[in-house]
Amino acid sequence: MSTITIDQVDYNYESSIRDSSQVTFVFLHGFLGSKRDFEKIVGDFSEQYLVLDLLGFGENKDQNIEPDRFIQKNQVEDLEDIFSELNLVNINLVGYSMGGRLAIAYALKYPKRINSLFLESTTAGISDQQQRLDRQNHDKKLAHSVIDQGMDKFIENWEKLPLFSSQQAVSKNDFTFMHQQRIDQNPINVANSLLEMGTGKQPNYWPDVGQLSKLSVKIIVGSKDSKFIKIGHRLHELIHGSTLTVVSNSGHNVHFETPIEYKKILLNNLLK
Repeated sequence: MSTITIDQVDYNYESSIRDSSQVTFVFLHGFLGSKRDFEKIVGDFSEQYLVLDLLGFGENKDQNIEPDRFIQKNQVEDLEDIFSELNLVNINLVGYSMGGRLAIAYALKYPKRINSLFLESTTAGISDQQQRLDRQNHDKKLAHSVIDQGMDKFIENWEKLPLFSSQQAVSKNDFTFMHQQRIDQNPINVANSLLEMGTGKQPNYWPDVGQLSKLSVKIIVGSKDSKFIKIGHRLHELIHGSTLTVVSNSGHNVHFETPIEYKKILLNNLLK
C-alpha cells in the first residue's frame, strides 16, 4: 500500500504502475466501499492499474476531514492532483456508482488525461429540481440516522434496499467481506459524504454528458438492476459512440457480483 498527501489529506492506494506514460486503469469505488472492492479484478490484472480509497473511505477513514472537502468539485481537484503527482496521462477511468459520478465529473473537466471511460451502474445526476431537493432531504435523513443510530443499524437498513438484493446470491465469504467493510466505515465521513456528495447535491450533468462523446465510453449495468438499466440507456443515447453492456445474472455491483465478466469487458476494450 502507498499513500499520497493532497492538501493535508492522505489518500491510500495500490498500483502496478511501471510506466506512467502507458495506459493505466484507475478504479473508483462506490459509497461505503474501498479499493478492496476491486481485488478480484486487479488480482491477476494484465494491465497497469491504480486502485484508490476515495475521500474518507477505506484506509482513509480515520482522518479528520472538513465536510466541505466532500463536495464533488473538491474531490475532482483531488483526483487531478493525484494523477498529476503520479504523472498519469493515459487513463482508463473506471467508476462504480458514486465513483462513476465522480468519474463523469472528472472526465468533463479533464478529458485530456482520459483514454477510456467505464461507467458502472451510475448516473449523471438528477435533472428535475424538485427531485433534486427531495433527494437532498432524503440524504439528510440518512446522514442523521448514521450519527443517531450508528453504523450497525444504518448498514442493516442499507442492505435491505432492493438495489442490493442480488448481493444475497454471492458466496458467504464475499457477503461477509462487503458487510464488514460497510460496518467499519467512519460514521462522520459517511454522513458528510451523503450530505455533500449525494446524487441530489452534486451538479446535474445531464445537459453536459454529450461532451463525453469525444472519449471512448463504456456503460456497464447488471441485468437485475432495472433502475440503472434505464439510466444506462439514457447515458448511451446522449453519449454518441458509447457502448452499453447489460451483464447477465448481476445486480447493481457488477464488478463484485460477476468479476470474470466484468474483467472481460475492461480488457476486451484493449483489443478493439
